[in-house]
Amino acid sequence: MIFDSLGASLVYGTLRKGKISGIADIVIKKPSLFIAAFVVEMGMLNLANKFPIIIEYRAYIHFFVYLLLFMGLWYNRDNKYFRIISMGVLLNFIVIFANGGRMPVSVEALKIAGLQNLIPNLEANKIATHQVLTTSTRLKFLADVLVLPKPYPMPKAFSIGDLIMATGTFLLVTNAMIKKVKKNDSAREKEKNT
Repeated sequence: MIFDSLGASLVYGTLRKGKISGIADIVIKKPSLFIAAFVVEMGMLNLANKFPIIIEYRAYIHFFVYLLLFMGLWYNRDNKYFRIISMGVLLNFIVIFANGGRMPVSVEALKIAGLQNLIPNLEANKIATHQVLTTSTRLKFLADVLVLPKPYPMPKAFSIGDLIMATGTFLLVTNAMIKKVKKNDSAREKEKNT
């Protein structure tokens, strides 16, 4: 959802006559924490089949990913958009660790999204970060039960937490793009008046 949100924010910001260069003005403290979390998460997803130890310790590794995220978000807590993102991360954290360290995913949601190809590995318990949503799943409403189906170009099942994170990201980027234009306009106005 984050990449979808980034794409949507660039389009919306451009339509609002915002400047892409404004993104460079976004201050992110301790970005290495977010990068490390992303690298570890991708490693879990892509290397679990080659290294069974990842599956064995997936809950601890996933907890470490969220620890990195929370640390990064704490350093950026003065930014209201990061606070929105934090709420989404927290909701995902709650449902993941209420269910043993993996995000529950609705098989029905995957079918609606046209992502049947993901179901066999999910049902075979081969995905380190996700699991099948069942009748015993806790906090189902926070799991990956929402759907963006076709004709959306990148259909997906996602959670309320994902949606909130995407919203925070969208607002962060579009605000930076539009703010850049306002700063430029204000600078031009000052030049005229001097």
